[in-house]
Amino acid sequence: MLRVWLMVSCTLALSAVIVRLAWEIYVNPLVGTLAVATPVIVVIAGTNALVIYLLIAPSMKKIKSLPIGIWVIAIFTAGAVGSIIHYIRFVPSPEADAPLSIVIATLLLIAVVSGYLAVLWVFWSISIKKRHYLR
Repeated sequence: MLRVWLMVSCTLALSAVIVRLAWEIYVNPLVGTLAVATPVIVVIAGTNALVIYLLIAPSMKKIKSLPIGIWVIAIFTAGAVGSIIHYIRFVPSPEADAPLSIVIATLLLIAVVSGYLAVLWVFWSISIKKRHYLR
């Protein structure tokens, strides 16, 4: 019962975010908006699907499996792409006139790249350990 409750709560919250982003694309259908909002929608939908998948039947074997690893890396890749595009478009824009907004955008970009590298390192180390045990 608790798992269903968590799945419904996550899905409703993330659906609201996806609807908001889709509305942003509808209201402002520029290439830049599509380039930033589309990876964010992919990240949110992929994260929601991953959480629901792991809530249905959680196990460490599933978490360490190759498809889940690829799924997580794909989600982080979409997030990193969206973050980089947003940074490249935001910093030279007139909206970034306050110095603090550039600092915040830079810190977010560094955090995403750092998290992406950490996920790749974890995935690589797990695959190395699996290959070592299979020998």
